[in-house]
Amino acid sequence: PLDEDDWFTEYVFPAGTMIIPSASFFLYFQDDVSVVNHWTLSGKHFSRTNEEWLKRLDANVEVIKPMFVTLTGSEEEAMKLINYWRGFCLSGMEMFGYNNGEEWMASHVLFKKK
Repeated sequence: PLDEDDWFTEYVFPAGTMIIPSASFFLYFQDDVSVVNHWTLSGKHFSRTNEEWLKRLDANVEVIKPMFVTLTGSEEEAMKLINYWRGFCLSGMEMFGYNNGEEWMASHVLFKKK
């Protein structure tokens, strides 16, 4: 975590396991693979994905909570973790849905081995 307020790194994607590269990022790494195709999808798709994740989280919170209690050691910490994940889903819904999905998008790259 960057500091004590960095709940995202601490609880959602620890140790920097999530990167959000630019749409052209992977085009610069073609030593072992080459790009066959590259396309961008509207952020609306990932916004809806986050919305569905949130619905499933909320619908299954009583199943998830005991697992998180085992993971965190207390019901209070488990609820905190559930709320962090809710925040992640809500922020993803808003961020990727912003400006009709044209501000934040998802890129797909099809590679082939060299």
